[in-house]
Amino acid sequence: MDNIRLRTKLIFWLLLGFLSVATAEVTVSSAPFAFINPVETVFLTLFYGSHLLLFAWLAFRRGWPSLATLWLAGVLFGLYEFYITKVLWAPPWGDTISVGHIDLVALIVLAFFWHPFMAFIFPLAIGERIGTTSQGIRSQLPRWLIEPSRRRRILIFTIAALTHGMIIRSSGVVLVPTASAVLAVTAVAWWWRRGGRNRVWTLRSLLPSDRQGRGIAVLVGFWYVTFIPLWNPGLMPPLLAHVIVWLLYAGFAVLFTTSRRATTALEQAGPRPAWPRRRVIQWVGSLLILSLLGSLGRPEVGVVVVWGIATVAGLRMLIGTLRSALRVTATEEPPASRDDDRAHT
Repeated sequence: MDNIRLRTKLIFWLLLGFLSVATAEVTVSSAPFAFINPVETVFLTLFYGSHLLLFAWLAFRRGWPSLATLWLAGVLFGLYEFYITKVLWAPPWGDTISVGHIDLVALIVLAFFWHPFMAFIFPLAIGERIGTTSQGIRSQLPRWLIEPSRRRRILIFTIAALTHGMIIRSSGVVLVPTASAVLAVTAVAWWWRRGGRNRVWTLRSLLPSDRQGRGIAVLVGFWYVTFIPLWNPGLMPPLLAHVIVWLLYAGFAVLFTTSRRATTALEQAGPRPAWPRRRVIQWVGSLLILSLLGSLGRPEVGVVVVWGIATVAGLRMLIGTLRSALRVTATEEPPASRDDDRAHT
C-alpha cells in the first residue's frame, strides 16, 4: 500500500465514520440527533468508525475482497450487539423468536443485514465513490443497485425517503436529523475533495496499515471491556447463551478467514467528477420533502418495510455467502494482489 501520512488518512476515516453513523443510526432514528449533539457525534463516530476501519483493514489485507468477505466482516462488526448493547439478547422493542436467549429476528435484521450493509458496506462504497480512484466495492454490488434504470432509481429513493420519514415519526423534527446528516457528510466530503485527494489514491491504500489496524483493534477491544459491565449488565444471560454466541463468533471468524482467500481484481475508474450542484440540490430537496411526507404516515409501516427487506436480504446473504465461502478450499492459492494501488493521473 502507499505510504500515506496518517493525518491525510484521518480526514478520509472521518468521512467513513460520518457515513456509517448517518446510514446506520440516523436513517432509522436510533440516534436522530447524532450530528446535532457534539458529544454524541464524537462518541458515535469513534465507535462506528473504529469498527468499520478494523474490519475493513482485516478484509483488505490480502487484496480486494469479494462481497462475501465484506458481508462476513460486517457480520462480525454487528455481533457487538450481543456484548456491548445486549440488544440481540433483549431487544428494546420486545422479544420475537428467542432460541438460547438469542432473539433470532433481531440477529437476522441487525447482524445479517443492517450492520453488514448500512454500517459497513454502503459507507465504504459511498466513500470509495466520492473520495478515491477505485471502484472495487462497487464492482461487487448487484448491477440493479449500482446502475439502476431511472425509474428504478426514483422508486428506490422514494421508498427509502418515505420509510425514513415514517420511522422518525415526528413531522416537527424530521428535517433536523436528515438535514444535519447530509450537511455533516457533505462538509467532510468537500474537505477531502478540496485538496484533490480523490484523484490520487484507491480505497485500499487509504485504509489502516497493519500497525494502525492493530491500534484500532485495541480501541475496539476497549469498547467491549468498558461496555460489557457498564451497559445494561442486568441483561446478560446464563452461561449456555454465552457459549452459543462464542460459537457464532468462532464460526463467522472461520468463514471470514476462509473467504479472504478469494480476492478479486482491482477495478480502476479514475477520478470521477462531483455531481453538478443543481442535481445535488434537487436530490437533497426531494429527500427532505419525501421524508416530511413520510413522517405523516404510520411508523409501524416503516418498521415493517425495513424489517421485511432486512430479513429477506439477510437470509439470502447468509445462504449465498455460506455457499461461496465453503467453495474456497484450503489448498487454493490466492491470486497475487497488485503492488501498486495508486491511480496514475
